[in-house]
Amino acid sequence: MEKDSIFLTREQALKAVCLDFHSYGPQPMLFCELLRTLFGDEVVYKRDADKEGLWVAKQHHRNMRWLEGAELIDFMCQAVSEVPKDETDQLAAVCRLVFQTACRAEESPNNGCNGIRIWTGMESFTCRQCGQCCRQLAYHDGLTEEDVQLLRSKGREDVLEWVRAITGLDGQTTYRIWVTPGSTQFAVPCPFLKQGSSSDRWVCAIHDVKPKICRHYPVSRKHALMTGCPGFDTSKADTGRLWKWTT
Repeated sequence: MEKDSIFLTREQALKAVCLDFHSYGPQPMLFCELLRTLFGDEVVYKRDADKEGLWVAKQHHRNMRWLEGAELIDFMCQAVSEVPKDETDQLAAVCRLVFQTACRAEESPNNGCNGIRIWTGMESFTCRQCGQCCRQLAYHDGLTEEDVQLLRSKGREDVLEWVRAITGLDGQTTYRIWVTPGSTQFAVPCPFLKQGSSSDRWVCAIHDVKPKICRHYPVSRKHALMTGCPGFDTSKADTGRLWKWTT
């Protein structure tokens, strides 16, 4: 595996793209670029400057359809999923636009199947210990069974008391984190965030056993910038491109 990059199969790449759409909500400028890349002149689209949506119609159709919110996101997920299986280069172009980083089509180093290599940009990331991710982000559903087993193996009942197990109708158990003991209310900020050596420095009091979703944050440069993380040098010219997708 190349440094600071990940390889995704076609299915994984499509899932990651749709996860981006659902995580950040409608990104009208990005969606316009994607429609142009995917369909060229076959689809007509138009923005409304005062709204977070798009007017969309197939070429030669007189009536345009207004899409916004979840409906627009579902439309874009469907549009991306229609990339032909043998058009890996086109899928790489989609990923390049969505993740705003270098991407290329290549074969898996393990089984030779076609997929996309995506560079995360994390080689230039530096944690500022600002506590932004621990104070602002709502990752309450991100705890995994593996995280829970680690806490149990370490005897960390002090952490587990902030975990709530939920069993669904299908019998599957999911976990929510940072639920105030004895209540159903989420703790804000994270109860294990402690002030560091100065007023603007924060540290994790459970660093050795913190959940993977915390340990791996942020997963990419776009993820950091879209969620307010200052760990990248925002003075670089190309960072502005990330923000334009939301305007």
